[in-house]
Amino acid sequence: MSFDQTQQQRTQLFLNALSDQGTVDELGTGNIRDLISNVLFPGHTVLHTRAKYLLFLPRDFSRLASKTVDALVDEGKKAEGRRIKTLRQRYEAEGLRNRGIIGYTTGSETKQLPSGSYWGLLRQLGVYRGTGSLWDYYRDLATHNAALAQRSILHSEEDDEQRAPSGLWAEYPNESPKYDGFSLSPDEAQWLQERFLDSDDSPEEERSLTTWLLEKGGKDSDREWISGLAYVWEHPLTDQFPARTAEVMWLGCDVDQLLFGARILYNYLCAHHRPDKGEAREALLDRYKNAMSEWRSEIDKDPPRPTLLTELDQWGQGRLGTIQASPAARLRWRTTLHFAQRWQQLVTSSADLLVDPNAHEHIAYRERTLKPGRARLAKPYDRLQGWGGDSGYSRLDYNWSPAARILDDIHLGLGTPRVEVVREDAAATEVNA
Repeated sequence: MSFDQTQQQRTQLFLNALSDQGTVDELGTGNIRDLISNVLFPGHTVLHTRAKYLLFLPRDFSRLASKTVDALVDEGKKAEGRRIKTLRQRYEAEGLRNRGIIGYTTGSETKQLPSGSYWGLLRQLGVYRGTGSLWDYYRDLATHNAALAQRSILHSEEDDEQRAPSGLWAEYPNESPKYDGFSLSPDEAQWLQERFLDSDDSPEEERSLTTWLLEKGGKDSDREWISGLAYVWEHPLTDQFPARTAEVMWLGCDVDQLLFGARILYNYLCAHHRPDKGEAREALLDRYKNAMSEWRSEIDKDPPRPTLLTELDQWGQGRLGTIQASPAARLRWRTTLHFAQRWQQLVTSSADLLVDPNAHEHIAYRERTLKPGRARLAKPYDRLQGWGGDSGYSRLDYNWSPAARILDDIHLGLGTPRVEVVREDAAATEVNA
């Protein structure tokens, strides 16, 4: 299949939701998450780990020499396998976990190789200058390599070093042995900074937060990079963010605050209806009772404004028009909004959502509608046998976590002055670095 850029972005968003447990969407609100994420941190997905993959991939893939698509697919997979092996060897002594090595346990047999995860971002940044998918690249490269072989059996060493047609990849910095693994040289970091900045041609007030957080990076910057924030709205300079983008950020923050209660109740009901009784079930019930109590206290202290979902709908309808969303996507938006509106009514009117049958039915009906024949909250509840908890149970950060790690890598390479936010027992302290 050959996807245009819009189709590829939609497909990637769908794959992300299926691939990462942190974004499991039991109640069908992922379309809100995805629309907002792509305004704040366009091109980023939960599958991204480190910035240097944006250099590894063009370096490895521009050297592929096979002459058929099938052979190139195999050669590309082997190249990614070698890169995984090199990274494993580099970090083995320090520990492999949390390094961001994609495929560090399964190697090239991992379900989602870096090429599949990063291809959309490579295109968005203009690192890959072709117009198609990874499969289209293999097809174009096969044609190019076959034509090259037809012209001459012999080729220069220079041809070996740069196999791909010169127009398919942006000119990238040379590798430096001093900066191995995921560390970026100053030249590499500056090159990536420029790619991100050049790719954002939005009006000043609508620029992405990625762009704003990168634009003043450098060792002489008067704007420190703040590392370790759990959510981007915790940044001390939110009042300086691009105005329209900041509005979307706060809208996302407020909507998630409201809908997190629905995710708590969903998990509580799963625990409540779990057929196998025992300590594990009781522990889950206590966990979600406490979570609901804490959430309710937050909501009572700072209630969602009555116009919140109207504001969300006005913005969302406009955004769907901008990206030329399909009729099916617009229908999903309307059903999601209806679910959220009814939830807000229940939050306002119910004294105790944990025992409110209307709230219970609202959550159960939503899941049955989304997953007919597969819903957990459907009699006889056999799908809940041995259920382990925490299904879609998380606060949304709208892809801040993967974006922040990439930004952190780039700022380290640039030498930007930094502040580390260290979290201990939910308390945050700042450490200048």
